[in-house]
Amino acid sequence: MNKPTLLLIDDEERILRSLAMLFRGRYELIATTDPGVALRAVTEQRVHVAVSDQRMPMMSGAELLKQVRARSPQTTRILLTGYSELDAVVASVNEGEIFRFVNKPWDATELRQTVQQAAAIADSLFAAGPAAPPMPLQTETGQFVAPVANTAEAILVLDDDAEVYHAVQDIVGRSQPVVWARDIDQALAALEREPVGVVVSEIAVARQSVTGLLKTLKAERPEIVTIVLTPFADVSVFIGLINQGQVYRLLPKPLRRGAFSMSLASALRHHRLLRSTPTLRVAHAVEPVRAPEESGVASRVMNFLGRMRRAGATP
Repeated sequence: MNKPTLLLIDDEERILRSLAMLFRGRYELIATTDPGVALRAVTEQRVHVAVSDQRMPMMSGAELLKQVRARSPQTTRILLTGYSELDAVVASVNEGEIFRFVNKPWDATELRQTVQQAAAIADSLFAAGPAAPPMPLQTETGQFVAPVANTAEAILVLDDDAEVYHAVQDIVGRSQPVVWARDIDQALAALEREPVGVVVSEIAVARQSVTGLLKTLKAERPEIVTIVLTPFADVSVFIGLINQGQVYRLLPKPLRRGAFSMSLASALRHHRLLRSTPTLRVAHAVEPVRAPEESGVASRVMNFLGRMRRAGATP
């Protein structure tokens, strides 16, 4: 059986050697300080996992992984950094759609497990082959296109701010049903009633964090795609949403209509791809919820979704 191929990119030779020693014997290794060499590798051969440092002189890790994704979407991408930079975290999600964000100094056991999981996911994606892209949801002018009958997934807006709800309604028009929830109870009720495909959410509503809800929802319903829209800029919260919630986009408030509209259309396309091709859902495997303050909400959501499944009520 062939070993999976692991691509390691870091501008520091010492770090690169340490990483290579960690994985030698288990993977076919490509270790380089040159982003150009890395991009040629994913273009010319099957690379299962790419692990890149963020701070590099020729190209940032977020930009490199964005280009890796464009050349080889099946390659699972991990960003490694010693600096919790907000811009890097946001770019790694919005542009690179990374699998995990790992801080230096890394825990050797955890990093090995993360790479092993990433390699297994990539192997499944390569075996599945390229999926047929879903129909476009926007015209060249940015107008939403009405979906095919019986495929109109609901967009759940979880936010105290009515402006966000009305903005989503205005953007999608009559093409998609939009449901507004202003607390966790209303969100769960909406999930029970509607076939939700995309969630647009704040980090907290009704003075309560909803990150536990978003993370558990992704673990239990990986086909649901989440956009987080918030004025807050807590890097540790964002990293948790990446690793444990696989959020699709992190967008700032106040809402920027152009970028938000494109993200919404992209999220709906991605949901339809995940719904129509279940094998792709493995790429959205998440870490377990770790924060004690989130565990109560997570248990509540899991119990709720479990009851829905037993009742056969999953939309």
